[in-house]
Order: sequence, then C-alpha cells, then structure tokens
Amino acid sequence: MTDPSTPEAIDPVAQGGETTASRRSKRAAGGEPASNRNRRQLILIGSVVAVLVVVALALLLTQRLGGQMEPLTIETTTVTVPPPTPAEPAIERDTSTALLAALPDAVIGWSVSDQVESAMMTELSALEGWQLTYSGRDTAVVLQVGQWPEAEEATAAAAGLVGEATATDQGEVLVAGAPVGTFTTFEVDGVERTVWTNATVVLVAEGPIGTTSTFYDAFPL
Repeated sequence: MTDPSTPEAIDPVAQGGETTASRRSKRAAGGEPASNRNRRQLILIGSVVAVLVVVALALLLTQRLGGQMEPLTIETTTVTVPPPTPAEPAIERDTSTALLAALPDAVIGWSVSDQVESAMMTELSALEGWQLTYSGRDTAVVLQVGQWPEAEEATAAAAGLVGEATATDQGEVLVAGAPVGTFTTFEVDGVERTVWTNATVVLVAEGPIGTTSTFYDAFPL
C-alpha cells in the first residue's frame, strides 16, 4: 500500500503537459508557419507560369517560320583595299642594260623620279651601279643597285655595307621558294636602310623609318 502521506510522481504526458523535448518533436513533425507555406506556393506558381510563357513563345516562332526553327544567319562582306598607286608616273629612263631593264618603274606607292650612276657601287668595284629615286606622295626611297661577276663578291660587298649595324630585321631572300641571298634592315642616324642580295646583285634602299622594309617586301628583284 502506498503511504497516503507521500505525494505521487506526476506523469507530464498522462496529465496533458509538455516537456521541451515533446514541443520540439511536434514543431519538427508538422508545425510549419503559414508564411513559409504561402511563399513556397508562390514560387511554384511563378515557375509554372514562366515555363508556359517559354513554351508559348517557342510555338509562336515555330508557326511563323513554317513549322521549322531556322538558324540565324549573318552575312559578312569582305572589303579589299587596292594597293596604293604612285602620285606621278615614272620618268622616261635608261633601260639599255639587263640590270636596268630588270628594275621596276614603280613599287606600290613609289615611282622612279630620278636615275643616275651610283658612285657608291663604283667604289665597291661593281661591274655597273645605279642610283634610282622612287618618290611617293609623302616619302621617297633612294635605291642603290650594283652587280658583280660572282655571287660571293656580291655577298662580301653587302656585308661591308651592313658593317657592325644592329639589325632590326633580317633573313633569307627567296625566289620561288628557294633562297638566293639575304637581307638586313637597320637604322643609322634616324634613317632606315635595307640591304639585300640576289645572286650577283646587291641592292640598298634608304628612306624614313619603316619605309625600306615595306619597299623591300614589294620589290620584285
């Protein structure tokens, strides 16, 4: 028998009370706030509406294109700029030797405006030597050209003309893909020079910085 003087322990569950543990379990099981449920419903509805709009646009575009989605094409236009032409025609000049006849009257934007014998090439013991001035709209390039009996002599003469100058560009001279000589571009006292050989011929172009390399690239000899 129970001692009526001793109070009985109270069971919180049996009495309808809640402990901290029981409150947490109920909140985790189903006690979500109404504001959270409403927010998730709005997000779901918005997603469905967005999908429907995309589908409607796709169907509309398909109908306008005859039932097929055609790829977008972009047309491009290639513009070819013609090479510069000389401001003045070349002068009438002597072409009585094979070397003179091989020299062009014009090189892109430059044309021959003067032709005399080259004292420099004569001093280097060339068989013949010439100086031609190629004038353009804003610049001029002076070309010295000489020819020797042997390619080795021409190579030695070109090396002497370059001397100890620091090259800004150099490489092989190619004709039909085969090397026939070398070229060297360098600067001296604010003037640019390009010296190159083609077998027994030596050519020296002199002009403002940036002109002789362009002149050499376009020169046919």
